[in-house]
Amino acid sequence: GFLQRSIALLPLLSSVKAGCSPHAAGFQSVRPLLELRGGARPLSGTIAMATPTSVSCSWLASNLDKVKVFDASWYLPSQERSPGVKFDAAADFAARRIPGALFFDFDQKVKDASSDLPHMMPSSVHFAKCVGELGVSNGQHVIVYDGLGVWSSPRAWYMFKAMGHSLVSVLDGGFPQWEKEGHPVDTAPKAVTDIAAKPTPYVCSPLPNRNLLDLAAVEDNVQSGKYQLVDARPGPRFLGEAPEPRPIESGHIQGSFSVPWSEVVTSNGFLKTPDEIRQVMAKANLDLNKPIAITCGSGVSACVVGAALDLIGVPAEKMPLFDGAYTEWKLAGKPSFKGKPDLGRARL
Repeated sequence: GFLQRSIALLPLLSSVKAGCSPHAAGFQSVRPLLELRGGARPLSGTIAMATPTSVSCSWLASNLDKVKVFDASWYLPSQERSPGVKFDAAADFAARRIPGALFFDFDQKVKDASSDLPHMMPSSVHFAKCVGELGVSNGQHVIVYDGLGVWSSPRAWYMFKAMGHSLVSVLDGGFPQWEKEGHPVDTAPKAVTDIAAKPTPYVCSPLPNRNLLDLAAVEDNVQSGKYQLVDARPGPRFLGEAPEPRPIESGHIQGSFSVPWSEVVTSNGFLKTPDEIRQVMAKANLDLNKPIAITCGSGVSACVVGAALDLIGVPAEKMPLFDGAYTEWKLAGKPSFKGKPDLGRARL
């Protein structure tokens, strides 16, 4: 209830009062002097501080013993650490990680194994089993990070939200910033398959439909326009000018809005400031006062845009995800639109 939630947030509130700077010197993006960003919500009729969308590395370093930390790194085959050198999430985790972190594998483990689509949202039963094995307790604040800054970690963040675990935040700047600031790094042998020394019982209370839209709902939305469907893929793929990473035709779902995920994060891996994010949404002609749903290629980058929207007051809990995304749309033989969005829905 409210009391339990308030107690769980005491370390967050004390950190806000401290008013520490969120980022190490050297980054050139101007930010509010807060270590916790986003997440303000009306709660049970009372204005209260909800879980922040993101926390800073310095905040996490000061609260490491109060939270559960997960590396949720995942990469597209096209993403390279350097020319010709692919990222390897498993090898990176095995070599270096934030102390106490376990690996949250939404691509191979915490997923719907019955689906032919990549890393689809698991059932609430399977999610509860997996996070219980990882040692998560109901009401425990979870922090997720990745190896690029803010890229794949919002996918894990959104999964926890969809499963009713509201106490979850993204680590702003991710592991690169953690290392840059000189915080402790664990190099002891550990595998992505490792579970907690003491698994915990975990009870899932998912949002209706796990906060997902299925293919039929998206088809209906093309006609009804109930949701402004935001597509987080890079602009050239949305426009049909660049190929998809999978063997499907590029383009977009009729009436969808283009907000490339890279436009809501800085080049050094932080979510942009609220004002910057609002400017991006205004450029995309989104009305923040009307319902929004999110999508992308396979359900990962959509969650980056979801986190950015959450930061500016559009709560993830009110923002359903088309999890099968553009991949499912095309594999089902649905039409693609190319060029700028049609004027009927997305007002450009």
